[in-house]
Amino acid sequence: MKTLLIRFSQFSLGALGSALLNLIMLPVTTYFLTPEEYGKTSMFFLAQTLLTYFIYLGFDQAFTREFHEYPVKKALLKQAMAVPLIGALVIIIFSFLLARPISFLLFADAHYTHAVELLAFSSLFLIFERFILLFLRMKNQAIRFSIYSIVVKLMVLLGTLLALFVGPRSFITVVYGMLFGQIAGDLLLIVLHIDLFRKAEAKWDVAFIKQLAKFGFPIVIGTFLYSLLIILDKVFLRMFSGFHELGIYTAAFKVASALMILQVSFANFWVPTAYEWFQEKKPISYYETVSHFVMLAISVAFLGLLFFKRWFIWILSPAYLDAQYIFPLLTFYPLMMTVSETTNLGIVFSKRSSLNIYVSLVAVFVATICNLFLIPVYGALGAAIATGTGYIFFFLTRTYFSMRNWEGFPVKRHIWTTLILYLLALNSAFFREIWLEKIFILMAFVWILFLYRNEWRMLLQLTKKGLKI
Repeated sequence: MKTLLIRFSQFSLGALGSALLNLIMLPVTTYFLTPEEYGKTSMFFLAQTLLTYFIYLGFDQAFTREFHEYPVKKALLKQAMAVPLIGALVIIIFSFLLARPISFLLFADAHYTHAVELLAFSSLFLIFERFILLFLRMKNQAIRFSIYSIVVKLMVLLGTLLALFVGPRSFITVVYGMLFGQIAGDLLLIVLHIDLFRKAEAKWDVAFIKQLAKFGFPIVIGTFLYSLLIILDKVFLRMFSGFHELGIYTAAFKVASALMILQVSFANFWVPTAYEWFQEKKPISYYETVSHFVMLAISVAFLGLLFFKRWFIWILSPAYLDAQYIFPLLTFYPLMMTVSETTNLGIVFSKRSSLNIYVSLVAVFVATICNLFLIPVYGALGAAIATGTGYIFFFLTRTYFSMRNWEGFPVKRHIWTTLILYLLALNSAFFREIWLEKIFILMAFVWILFLYRNEWRMLLQLTKKGLKI
């Protein structure tokens, strides 16, 4: 347990540093940009997010799946990167040919073609960044992984600040600053790890690449459907409400992303650990214990964020204060993603990645119905409800298919806890009685203490033994 906690804390450094830099970025951009301008910036965030979901073509997931079984790690790295790099070149060509319509689609203006072209060009660097960091993560080089993750995010922040200092205070200035910062950070990462590619075997194993594709391509389909879950809220908001509501919503989403510290930290630590345990044939109790600890941690984090929500909103400019009623529902994105990392192992271990397609279909269907009915009435709040609900169904469906393909463990406590947190988030959105809300939060905290009393006892025992948790 001590070794696992040390490794987790080391991986957490990168996530914590990156999250802090993102939080610094948020007040900087909202201070200089109106909600309307920030809404246009959010369309760039959306395009960049979609790009990162598609350009890896599932080969990043296949890389992690084969890492402990493939004998020559650097050769595996080269094999896994080949197809995504070819795909990135295709994306660049199409983006240069269709820059004007893409610009209009994103920003309601066809003149920002250079931003579209630069975004496509950055995909090459994103692939190198993804696979270099994955290599470090799978090698359990937690400190190096954390440092380089922070360096890349720091370059994005510095690029944005420099652009705002020398250029006009508009959304396109932020877009260029972020893109140049991203490319600069990735170039530094590539230079520092050039030996990974210089010493890799030159011969391509076509049969093995097909094996990677067989595992990865179903994930691409699932990722496409999952990406709809990411973009539906913003697309419907732009259609039914406009850039102002989109700007408020995006600011709230950025605040909610503070909990991504937990999700990213845990995923970086958990993926290699889970594969190691699977190879070592560890008993199911190992996975169950971790899953309950994760549910406990994210629940306490959610309650703390909800209790002090006004403090978090202060980092935004006054024009964005309505975000405080929206972001609790949006926290279900990192919350459900985090806990599902521990309950989806049946899908991963059985290599039935195609099940991710059904998982995403269910979540997208639920989110679409909610968006269609709620956004015209409640605007950004309706989108937040749809997103939160969609991710809850994502977790439930992911867990269901996993447990059908694995011996699994009980998740009743997960479901009860999720229901309580969801009701608290809805109460925060519609019934804005501050003191009554705080009473409900404290009652929920007591209930979770009781529900996870065994885990609390284990934490106390570890503390008594002198571990710093």
